Amino acid sequence: MGDERRRVLVVEDSPMMVRMYKMVLGPRYELALAADGAEGLDAAAREPALDAVVVDINMPGMDGLEFIRRLRGELGMTDVPVLVCSTEAGEADQAAAREAGANGFLPKPWQPAELLTAVEAQLRRGAA
Repeated sequence: MGDERRRVLVVEDSPMMVRMYKMVLGPRYELALAADGAEGLDAAAREPALDAVVVDINMPGMDGLEFIRRLRGELGMTDVPVLVCSTEAGEADQAAAREAGANGFLPKPWQPAELLTAVEAQLRRGAA
């Protein structure tokens, strides 16, 4: 891979959270950003070489779970690791995320080190 940075799609509707993702992940990864599920699908279709996806559950229009189902189904992106980051973090929420096709779950609010560790774990999963 050399100096090529890994590509991570962040699907998040909160401008404050987008700033946090840029601050924490931006220095290490090439980020593609989408404000909702529909925009996320468009971005994923344009960026078939994604190394990982980070997605919120609660978003206007298409939520994160529907985004994951369509990413896996319609776009056929079954090998791209998906990390869900959400305030909806109960057992039922985590089970629903796994059922939709998520590979990992990180409750919000997260600490920067937690986010980096979770994203790295997904990138290792994708590289395996």
